[in-house]
Amino acid sequence: MHVIVTGAAQGIGEGVARHLAEEGHRLVLADIQAEAVAAVARDLGASSVEVDIASPESARELARRAIAELGHVDAIVNVAGLDAPPGTALTTDDELWRRVVDVDLSGPWWCTKALLDHFVERGGGRVVIISSVAAWRGHDRITPAYHAAKAGLHGLVLALAHQLERSGILVNAIAPGATGTGAVSDWPEAELERNAPLGLGGTEPIARMVAHLLGPGGDWISGAVLNVSGGNIKGR
Repeated sequence: MHVIVTGAAQGIGEGVARHLAEEGHRLVLADIQAEAVAAVARDLGASSVEVDIASPESARELARRAIAELGHVDAIVNVAGLDAPPGTALTTDDELWRRVVDVDLSGPWWCTKALLDHFVERGGGRVVIISSVAAWRGHDRITPAYHAAKAGLHGLVLALAHQLERSGILVNAIAPGATGTGAVSDWPEAELERNAPLGLGGTEPIARMVAHLLGPGGDWISGAVLNVSGGNIKGR
């Protein structure tokens, strides 16, 4: 498969990119951190593109360059985002709210939208969006903007799946809990472990689920939000 992975410079995005590369997928890796994502891409024999997912123009340029590099694109994995920005309802100002929503909600939309015509022309495609258990539960130290943006992604997945699945475009989300990487890596270990009864699995469980959705196992999955949280959330 020919796959775009955003947010591939570090954390879950890098983990997904490395797993997909091992499985033989051809990749274009994208991130706002141009030098860091280029280093990951070189290591994997992939291409890289600098992207600001909050900009629709930048997202469209990513799609153009990926199609030119790969010949066509089969799937996009939207990982890029601001990870668990700190803040409360009382401390979240206008700038923080707009920035988090622009990146964490609008960003995956812009990147996906930029590929939809291409997917329709090819008769199908796969879209995977990395959400968060923060869509389902609050937290004392994470800005409400993040919770709202992640919950919004679930609504986006439902709408896109409903409207696009008859065109062969399958849209799904994965909701991780804490992986032990990213913004929460400096949280107290006891808190992280308490919220992950199955242990902190790192990025690999998320990457394996992405690979499942892109492979034959994902052929009959559309509009799902998959709880891959190490037991953090139950009943979803």
